[in-house]
Amino acid sequence: MDPSLDIAVHHHGQVVMIHPRGLLTVRTATDLRRVLVRELLDHGRVIVDLDGFKLTRESCVTVFPAVLTQCGGWPSAKVALCRPDQAMAQALAARQVSALVPVYQLRLEAEAAIDERPTVVRMRVQLPCDAGAPATSRRLVREMCPKWQVDDGVEDTAEFVVSELVSNAVEHACTGVGLTLERGPRGLRIAVRDASPVGFPGPVRRSTDPLGRVRGRGLELVRSLTKAWGVDVQPDGNTVWAEIAG
Repeated sequence: MDPSLDIAVHHHGQVVMIHPRGLLTVRTATDLRRVLVRELLDHGRVIVDLDGFKLTRESCVTVFPAVLTQCGGWPSAKVALCRPDQAMAQALAARQVSALVPVYQLRLEAEAAIDERPTVVRMRVQLPCDAGAPATSRRLVREMCPKWQVDDGVEDTAEFVVSELVSNAVEHACTGVGLTLERGPRGLRIAVRDASPVGFPGPVRRSTDPLGRVRGRGLELVRSLTKAWGVDVQPDGNTVWAEIAG
């Protein structure tokens, strides 16, 4: 471990208290991440006491939501931060970390609220480029919607949308598919990313997918069922996203 970082770990009932001291740098963030992931996978609830932990680079605070995502996201993994100094608190707000990982001034507040759903909850998974990917994406939607307290009636729409977006990526990219599900104040957001160097080709048009599910309505129906959708085209791939109220 980097000598500029000291990490104390205490088990307090059903919560693990982690108190890093020293400097948060690119190098120490790696050490901290390793400890956080270990404790989250073993125990599920972690509070990070930031008192005495000094920031050297604003971007380093993204280690906290990165750990949460790596461990499956809320509610599989629950993380809260407490007692940041002014510089740390400003960086957490500027990088929008506090929406994903709640921040409290007092440790007792963090302990009391550790099971509460954050403002934004997110899950990221990598799907294989095969005929089973759409079914896997639908299963994940069915699994997460109740856990995230998504409004009734949204789940069916979300299943259809995610199936279409993933099917398009599998059909055209064949590079592996990154799926992000996110629930925030605006509702449910679904994003599907491929690594194809070719620009977004548009919807697949056929009557059934390889598993026999009726398809072919493509992005026309996605457009009608969602409040917003779009495509972010980048040199290293495409991200197709859709937002659903709820």
